Amino acid sequence: MKYRDIKPAQNIMLSLLQSFDKICKAHHLSYWLDHGTLLGAVRHGGFIPWDDDLDVTMPREDYEKFLELAREELPSSVFLQTKETDPVTPVHYAKLRDRNSTYIDVWEEGKDIEYHQGIFIDIFPVNFILPGDAKKYSRIMAMAKFFSNRYVKIDSIARLFIDKLNKYHSVKNTYIVSGGESMHYVTHVSKETVFPLKTIFFEGIEVPAPQKSDVYLSSIFGENYMTPPPVAKQKVHSIHIDTQQKCRYEVRHNG
Repeated sequence: MKYRDIKPAQNIMLSLLQSFDKICKAHHLSYWLDHGTLLGAVRHGGFIPWDDDLDVTMPREDYEKFLELAREELPSSVFLQTKETDPVTPVHYAKLRDRNSTYIDVWEEGKDIEYHQGIFIDIFPVNFILPGDAKKYSRIMAMAKFFSNRYVKIDSIARLFIDKLNKYHSVKNTYIVSGGESMHYVTHVSKETVFPLKTIFFEGIEVPAPQKSDVYLSSIFGENYMTPPPVAKQKVHSIHIDTQQKCRYEVRHNG
């Protein structure tokens, strides 16, 4: 897909973000835009034009509280996808999925997928650890990632390593790293880089962002993050998006 085709999908993601933001504000839960979504907010004032996903991050306590609240407070059009609500989902972090659309990732093409595939936003937890624990943490993260990749996929063992990672977390610690669930990203920054959170405009709405967004984005994308990649590298993640057609999971389970 070319990025000019994905604006309707981005609008659905924005609606999911607004539902998420409403719950967070009502219960004073912290979160911030992350990864390409934060980059889009800073560089484009909204979505990167060719970006077809949306990422937010939460401190662990807020993440766990959100999961408790979301089942009761999300609109009926939104599905909370976790290992508890959708056991065969391939990831261990939470997603909010739109119930009335279909999103097929490149690597899902041609496969008989049994988990929910609505258009989504990703919700990543982070842990606060001690700087001296970073190397040990990264080694354990590598094991968690190995046992949860799409080729090995032994969730029970991956979960053991994820739980071990999460034991390093304490609100008193000063170093922010990706929680074990979100093993595709390992952002190492100080608390002062993120807190106190500030606000930033994203597609016309005001949402939280790291206090030192320049430092944060440089740690992920390098110092030249404000320079867009060449056209050849402006690629989407999906192979197919349908904003009008329910995914097979939704048809199978909810008619």
